Amino acid sequence: MYALIDGNSFYASCERVFRPDLKNKAIVVLSNNDGCVVARSAEAKALGIKMGVPYFQVQHFERQGRLKVFSSNYELYADLSRRMMETISSLVPAIEVYSIDECFADLSGMANLSKIGHQIKERVYRWVGIPTCVGIAPTKTLAKFCNYLAKKYQTHFDGVLVWTDLPKERQLKAMDSEAVDEVWGIGRRIGAKLKAQNINTVLDFYNANTAMIRRQFGVVLERTQRELQGISCDTLHPQEDNRQHIVRSRSFGRTVNDIEALQAAVTHHIA
Repeated sequence: MYALIDGNSFYASCERVFRPDLKNKAIVVLSNNDGCVVARSAEAKALGIKMGVPYFQVQHFERQGRLKVFSSNYELYADLSRRMMETISSLVPAIEVYSIDECFADLSGMANLSKIGHQIKERVYRWVGIPTCVGIAPTKTLAKFCNYLAKKYQTHFDGVLVWTDLPKERQLKAMDSEAVDEVWGIGRRIGAKLKAQNINTVLDFYNANTAMIRRQFGVVLERTQRELQGISCDTLHPQEDNRQHIVRSRSFGRTVNDIEALQAAVTHHIA
């Protein structure tokens, strides 16, 4: 069994750790050079602020006192991420750090999985101050899907969902209620190709012909389907892989319609 633990609105939650006065306040964190929104609290989402929107388009919320805006502080986020992972490690045999705000945990042989999920959630919040959601399932893909459902329906599941605790009919209903591109590893492009073949929901993908999936989309997507069906095709990787690339991003502070201005900026940053 695997657990996927994910920090909720991680960058925004990090800013709240040392600012308890910001509880229940709308928060956004901006990208490098304060170009666009890269993290939003639930309250900011409720204001209709979209991920990636340029900062100047949300400044009016800040001027109205309805929004708190932070520049990125990656040293803070990395430190709290480390503390979060160490806290999770204190409760499970092994973890695989997947990103700065989420990790997989090995729960093999452990009993009362719902209780363990709540212990992880509560300890991370108590020791680090970061709210989390936990999805637990027999495969990593299903654990990811459970985490998504636990986050989407936090009030119902209290932030923790164990796939095997759901009756089969509820599992199928949950898969039928979500679009196919909510499955880990299926992005918009592959999702669009699947939808063109009338594979619209997670349940459609679960029931799709496996030979067809492999023939048209390759073995990686076939493994994704098998993981969704409860067949584990990917184990835990406790040792973090060496990074193969690094990204340095910049964005404009306003809408650019002049090709020469765009060319000048691209040329400058490439140089």
